[in-house]
Amino acid sequence: MKNMKDRDYTHAIQIDTDKCIGCSHCMQVCPTQAIRIVEGHAGIMSERCVDCGECYRVCPVRAIYVKDDGLSVIRHDAYRVALVPSVFIGQFPSEHTASEIMEAVRLIGFDEVLEVEQAVDFMKKEYARFAGEAENVVRPVISSFCPAIVRLIQVHYPSLTGQILKIKAPHDIAALYVRKSKEKAGIDPRNIFICYVTPCAAKIVAARAPVGEKVSAIDGAIDMKEVYNLVSKILMEKKEARLSKQFANMSPDSVNWSLSGTEKQYFRGRALAIDGMDNAMEFLDRLESGRVTGVDFLEMRACDQGCAGGILCPGNRFLTVERLEQREKKLVHLTEVNKPGKNDLMDYAEELHQVSTTDPVYPRDGLLLDEDMEKALQKMDRIKKLNSYLPGFDCGACGAPTCRSLAEDIVKEKATISYCVFVQRVMEKNYNLSPDQAFHVIEKIWGKDRLKKYQLQNGKTES
Repeated sequence: MKNMKDRDYTHAIQIDTDKCIGCSHCMQVCPTQAIRIVEGHAGIMSERCVDCGECYRVCPVRAIYVKDDGLSVIRHDAYRVALVPSVFIGQFPSEHTASEIMEAVRLIGFDEVLEVEQAVDFMKKEYARFAGEAENVVRPVISSFCPAIVRLIQVHYPSLTGQILKIKAPHDIAALYVRKSKEKAGIDPRNIFICYVTPCAAKIVAARAPVGEKVSAIDGAIDMKEVYNLVSKILMEKKEARLSKQFANMSPDSVNWSLSGTEKQYFRGRALAIDGMDNAMEFLDRLESGRVTGVDFLEMRACDQGCAGGILCPGNRFLTVERLEQREKKLVHLTEVNKPGKNDLMDYAEELHQVSTTDPVYPRDGLLLDEDMEKALQKMDRIKKLNSYLPGFDCGACGAPTCRSLAEDIVKEKATISYCVFVQRVMEKNYNLSPDQAFHVIEKIWGKDRLKKYQLQNGKTES
């Protein structure tokens, strides 16, 4: 098993340097300042990355990609179960029923398909139980649902890690239910293989290296777009669907749990729902500085509209939300007309409760300036001084997103003060840096090919 430090640095977001043109779009949008430009290509600082996917959204040449486990990871000698979130159902027009879509997923190569949101009824009970037992908990309690938010807090808001709710997410609960129920049915636990169809990169990492857990109950995570394409083909071929009543066997609003605004309804007191990385960081800034009081619970989603806005969702997030809201209304009607179906997962509620909590979440240790506190404080003081010398334009020409991040890189011996183009001019004026040396620094950051463009177009370098 990987040690905890290696687990922290496991990532699904990857950069293909052969495709990367060094445009720095990704560097400018990264919320944790995890990207640098070196030799004309973007590179990810593993200790800072939270796999939110903001860089993936803005890359103009698709050099940034998500490394999932892929369908090839499925063990064909095992009992194969696909965990499908409701947002996957929302990718398809309402002419296709949930049962048809789930059956199409099964035909890809699974023995069984379970909708993740069947675990939401259990989550509601756990929230009610938590509220009754958590009198002295520091508030606001922060939802642990979104792994990108959990990792963001580890990296950027370490003082708030103790406020993260220690309850596993629905996909984890659903996976645990599958394992317990299939084992009870006589299937060898070693021969159960569970795949999660994921709307985002962060949940791939959560399956590989879960925060607050030694190991995930999920064996693999598959890019939702890949599954969507295969399911779309099956639906177009109009293969006969084996209808099942199980997809109505949960409370209607469960289907919207991953969207913004549903989870908070089940936490007592004053609860807020915040979606989008920028919005989340703006609010967490306020919270960490003591400018927010009287809030009991924070439902936070890194993506706009919640999981409907995940980077691996092929459909439009607003249409997805509309479809899920329409599905909720249909489920309400079904439960009013017919007797509500039985959610078999709830038969395992007490067993699941025993394994539903996580360990405490701690800040990432890789962000420490030094193991020695005295040396760390000295380095922090040096960063402040260096930052005061830099111009404060945050232009990114140094290959770092801000002047502050360049100062940190200098202290960590990953850069020098001459990386700043404005400092270069001063150093040249004072004869501390030659033009050739300055040119070499720029080449080191932006690559030789980038600087050859002018010469190739003009035949020679003009003054």
